[in-house]
Amino acid sequence: MVAFAALSWHRRWISDDGLIYVRVVRQILAGNGPVFNLGERSEATTSALWTWLLAGASGATRIAPATLAIMLSGALSLGAVALAMDATRRLRRRRGASEVIVPCGALVVIGASPFWDFATSGLETGLVLAWLAVCWWLLVTASRALPVRRQFATAIAIGLGPLVRPELALASAVFAAAAWWLVRPRRPLVLVAAALALPIIYELFRAGYYAALVPLPALAKSAAEAEWGRGAAYAWHFVGTYFVWIPLAVAGAIGGSAWRRAAVAATPDEVGDRVRVIAPIAAGCALALYVLRVGGDFMHGRMMLAPVFAMLLPAMVVPVRRAIVPAIAIVGIWAVVTAIAVHRYHGTNWYADWDERRSYVHLTDDDHPTDPDEFARAIPVTAVYERARRDGWSNRVFSDVDGASTPLDPALDVPVVIVAGMLGAGGVITPLDGVAADRLGLANPIGARIAPTHPGRVGHEKQLPWAWVLADYGDPAHDDDHFDRATSGAAIRAARHAMRCGALAELLEATRSPLSGARFLDNVTGAFARTRLAIPTNPFDAERAFCGDRAAASGPAHAR
Repeated sequence: MVAFAALSWHRRWISDDGLIYVRVVRQILAGNGPVFNLGERSEATTSALWTWLLAGASGATRIAPATLAIMLSGALSLGAVALAMDATRRLRRRRGASEVIVPCGALVVIGASPFWDFATSGLETGLVLAWLAVCWWLLVTASRALPVRRQFATAIAIGLGPLVRPELALASAVFAAAAWWLVRPRRPLVLVAAALALPIIYELFRAGYYAALVPLPALAKSAAEAEWGRGAAYAWHFVGTYFVWIPLAVAGAIGGSAWRRAAVAATPDEVGDRVRVIAPIAAGCALALYVLRVGGDFMHGRMMLAPVFAMLLPAMVVPVRRAIVPAIAIVGIWAVVTAIAVHRYHGTNWYADWDERRSYVHLTDDDHPTDPDEFARAIPVTAVYERARRDGWSNRVFSDVDGASTPLDPALDVPVVIVAGMLGAGGVITPLDGVAADRLGLANPIGARIAPTHPGRVGHEKQLPWAWVLADYGDPAHDDDHFDRATSGAAIRAARHAMRCGALAELLEATRSPLSGARFLDNVTGAFARTRLAIPTNPFDAERAFCGDRAAASGPAHAR
């Protein structure tokens, strides 16, 4: 634990995606609701629980959200390893192991440096690991004699998976099945209701508030599409680079040998202990298959941490027995050698995955980029915007493409629109009542639903054309100013017209009009269709799809 804490502190930072959470938390604390931009209800964060946990903790402690995200993420990561080791220790002792117990699977967090990197990234990774550890601890301590209150607590905790990250619903299902087998509750339907209550309540809130059934990042990253080959390459970049297959193989060998000797379940409840051991391994395999299917991620190693951690939970600690001393030694040597010799990933292929932390270290010229202002200063448009703000003419659309700007649509009730490739950093420099415009779909209801423009660019395959951005925010009187040489005034006007027609107009109305009871109910009933809505990337195609043969209408697409 001391070694993991030291290594995590040595690699402390916050990612640009972590700053997306920070802006949403700032909006919540300002009384604007869980939004990225005031006046548009878009769910820009993947983990609902992490968002609200940060908001609650920051509101209670008055600690800056960015600082708190780093501290809390690191604390949860450390707590996850500690709780996981304790749970496995309890299981070993209950099975009669009287020998000295030493870390084995837990050493993976020492050997594989992505565990260090994402321990303090400001993302939900620490919460994910902590949730897996809690579920494991609850399974180890579960039995048919479990008090009713503990049964409800276990059900509620296991049911939180989809709120931690949507794909953790897979792990929730596995853990729930194992818990049912171990407890055999008299009223199983009541416990099922307890497990599903919070996820269902939040899903109803999501549908009514955001008019969608999933967060926008899931739509922007085409999480429903299958990319097995790309996912396999992503997984191998983690498992192969750090030789993680070594501790996985050792843990499998130890478990297989013990299984054959029936030592895995040397208690009266033999089947129950087997269920306990199988559950996290099955959950980890399910999560790994999910990563393979969606094609991995653009952040090196990030999506593989949870599956590997889950699969190693039954082997977090092991008793020192003569037969397995060589195996323990192999894992210990692997951890030390790998941590020293392979502590960085050198892949820089944007179309596969890259070292996210190292890229921001270079960008900010700081070994520990933890200050949001460092990220903000790195955006090319920052200096241009600050100079314009001092001169009193910030009512413009600014872009980090050569620091370009254009007049803002006078119908919009916002002081400034800033378009930055780094959405988190853009959210830092943009005032809360301004718009940090997103071209990657993470916080843009249109951009999340267009067809991929850059196939293969993992996590960022959809880049919203400038015509849509200018139609949404630019002054119609300046459509022909050639803000972007590849964008014509006709394309801007076509995009603006499409935004006033059919299902696209309804989508914008659902996310941008004032929220009322009737609006909430309409959003709930139309959430499925709006989640599945596909928007042609080309503005002319979109105009034909949503407006048909109607003549172009004049005026802005919406007013905030």
